[in-house]
Amino acid sequence: MAREIRKLRDLGNGSGGITLPKEFLRDLELMDDNDELADAHIIVEKDEDDDGLSLMPFH
Repeated sequence: MAREIRKLRDLGNGSGGITLPKEFLRDLELMDDNDELADAHIIVEKDEDDDGLSLMPFH
C-alpha cells in the first residue's frame, strides 16, 4: 500500500475511523500468529505543513 485514499467514517462519538486491510497490518507486523489483530498501537503523525498524516507501527 504505497499510497491509497481511504474513506474516513464518522464513529458517532465525535471521532473518525478508517479501515486498514489485513495485508497492510501484516506488513506492519500488527497481526499475531493466529491472524488476529495484535495488541499494538499506531503512531499518527501530522506533517509540519499540515498537508498530510503518517502512520507508523509502535511495538
